[in-house]
Amino acid sequence: MLFRACTDQERATAASLRVAWILGKKKKPFTDSVTVKECMLASIEEVVTDEKARKSIIDLIKQIPISDTSNMRRVECLASDVFETLLDKLRKAEVMSLAVDESTDNSYIAQLCLYVRFFDGECFREDLLGLIPMEGRTTGEILFTEIASFFEENNLDLARVNMLVTDGAPSMAGRDQGLAARMAAVAPQLRSLHCLIHQSLLCAKLSGELKQTMDSVMAIINFIRCTSSLQHRLFRKLLNDMSAEYKDLLIHNDIRWLSKGNALKRFSELREEILVFLQSSKLKKAGKFLSLMEDDEFNAAVCFLSDVFNHLNQLNMELQGRGKTAVELVEKLHAFQRKLSLFSADLCPGKMIHFPTLRKSGLQITQLMSSFIDALKNNFATRFGNFSISSEVMRFVKDPFCVNVETDFALKGKEVVSSLDEGSLQLELIDIQSSDDLRQSLQQFDELAPVPN
Repeated sequence: MLFRACTDQERATAASLRVAWILGKKKKPFTDSVTVKECMLASIEEVVTDEKARKSIIDLIKQIPISDTSNMRRVECLASDVFETLLDKLRKAEVMSLAVDESTDNSYIAQLCLYVRFFDGECFREDLLGLIPMEGRTTGEILFTEIASFFEENNLDLARVNMLVTDGAPSMAGRDQGLAARMAAVAPQLRSLHCLIHQSLLCAKLSGELKQTMDSVMAIINFIRCTSSLQHRLFRKLLNDMSAEYKDLLIHNDIRWLSKGNALKRFSELREEILVFLQSSKLKKAGKFLSLMEDDEFNAAVCFLSDVFNHLNQLNMELQGRGKTAVELVEKLHAFQRKLSLFSADLCPGKMIHFPTLRKSGLQITQLMSSFIDALKNNFATRFGNFSISSEVMRFVKDPFCVNVETDFALKGKEVVSSLDEGSLQLELIDIQSSDDLRQSLQQFDELAPVPN
């Protein structure tokens, strides 16, 4: 009887842990666990017809400790176990890459976020390593001190970090006092990299007249959505009465990288409805915005920006996601640079194949548009000019069986990874290419790999 009692208690605890795990993955509050228990009891009462079995199951469910406080303790236990498992695998890894970002939360406390990528012996893993609150300054020295202390407390070797990815801020990427410089002194093989997606956004940073256009678009959107709740309701009612494709405008936020393109696209597609709303409005600002909306040069700039940022958003989405290799990212960046040359040639009357919104509007092309595309090309060439990988190395990553060992492939590989042993690489590559099992495994993997959309 004692053994059965212990077993029932263990099962109740295991059930509590599983509920906490599901609620944690779904990002639900701890208090939802009580609702889960009530739903289970109600379901059992309706589904189980045998009264004796129903009473036995209900008694077992009532023993499960899933109150909000119990759920909080379970989540803490699960988080501690997951973190210890991650640390155990990380201590065995020979090298690791670290992504560092610092941002302020809604309580004005800076949060230092650490993401780690490493090979655990079976596959590459990406995990959140830590979130370090910082209430004071966030200089390069303080950032380095906090990271070094975190590594020391968790028995991790900072010298094993071979890649550091940052947001490019001076405190992160400063040549002398930045975090990258201080970590390079501890880990000589470390290479620092500015986030590629962030760099692509910086390439498209607006200035001059186009920035004024974007600011005016956001002023009109904020006027409609944020002046009063009544005005916002009237605008949504107008969209419904006019059978518009969309039910509202979108607000742009610099932190949300895709929002600029999405807000411009929605604004362009609801242009007629916005004009009708501004004409019916009695507020003074409406007249100012109405004259702006009736300006062909302003509308042409909005349509142009909508098309350009639509292309930039597509690049952004292609660069995002887990499991992407450096080779794939380089290919996407090179492809987009070639597309920019195509966009520049396409931006002329009678063509505009890649500017559908501007073509549909029937508005004129201005010199400002051509200048922006040219500046975009130069910015991409400047920022990503040094971020290149030789074609031999890129082919090796995709298919190691197509590389000729007798060429200078090993030398080019050493240019990418300075710590590489050329002789060992050549010998290991011969072993790989001589293995039929590995060749068949690669072919099977290619056949099972999902086809990209």
